[in-house]
Amino acid sequence: MGRRRRREERVAQALHIVRLHQITELDPAQGCPVPTRFCMYGYNLAYFDFDRESSAGPGPPFLELAPSKHKLLEGSVNVVSLTVHESDVGYPVRVFGTVLARDQVDYKCVYLFRRGRDDPQVITSPEDTLALTDPSRGFAVPCSMFFEIDLRTIDAGSGEAAVLSRGVIEHNACVVSDGKLLTSWRSTVRLAYTPVPFAVIATLTASVLHGARGFAGRVVARTSGNGNEIVLHDSGVPGTSTELGAGGSVALSRRLVAVPVDEKLVIRVHVEDGGGREAACFEGTLGHLDDWRMLCSGSHVLEVKAEWNGNTRRRDVYGSAGRTRLLL
Repeated sequence: MGRRRRREERVAQALHIVRLHQITELDPAQGCPVPTRFCMYGYNLAYFDFDRESSAGPGPPFLELAPSKHKLLEGSVNVVSLTVHESDVGYPVRVFGTVLARDQVDYKCVYLFRRGRDDPQVITSPEDTLALTDPSRGFAVPCSMFFEIDLRTIDAGSGEAAVLSRGVIEHNACVVSDGKLLTSWRSTVRLAYTPVPFAVIATLTASVLHGARGFAGRVVARTSGNGNEIVLHDSGVPGTSTELGAGGSVALSRRLVAVPVDEKLVIRVHVEDGGGREAACFEGTLGHLDDWRMLCSGSHVLEVKAEWNGNTRRRDVYGSAGRTRLLL
């Protein structure tokens, strides 16, 4: 190895140590230093941009994949919910900050929750879930993925922003798990998720038919082989619009659901009356060859459309400095 390459390697190794120091903090709940951002053993982070958002798009349309390619689909994860399982500052607690995911497509930021100090969510109990937003794309998880949590609240005494939860949760595809706890700073948060093998990604839209002016209720999704429900729309969440858009469209807060290639997508609709009571509940299924389904009960009619993409993309995000492998 030439002198120049040896120098590049030494610089990268030194910068890697600096970056690790920058993302390591003393967690008062643990009483020891912990990494608060993504890091992965075996890869040098000297030139990795921690704040760059993922620009990767969806995989190929499912119908373009030959049946022989179905077993080459990557695994995925459906994020179900995030709750403040325990709070050292009590309840209610006003929560803001970020929750993001990094997968093996490119390890860049895919946001699931992002609120500023002037727009916090009020969590009143351990059962309340954070209002997660739709990821910009489905996740590809052949081996592992990482969730970065940086949640804050307002200190009642000083009025200053204070860390509520900060740290990293790693999901390993080889370990059976439907969620994990993170105990840090002033709370314990629980991230619930569902691993999805050989995934096909459904991008959903929903419309109310027959002239209704709005939609009050909930729309939830699950896969036919798993009971964990993903809330696509809940008019009871503060800030959720009940107004219909063009063509009667419902403003779904989440539109992406990963479905195993040998299962179906199940959609359940809970319609409420003007007093907040359930007026109707009905459901239907969509397979990977179905691009729409009409769900109805009496006068309540909801049309659901699905665009299906195979989970098969990966990007080259690696470089090298001498014999040191870089994550870029």
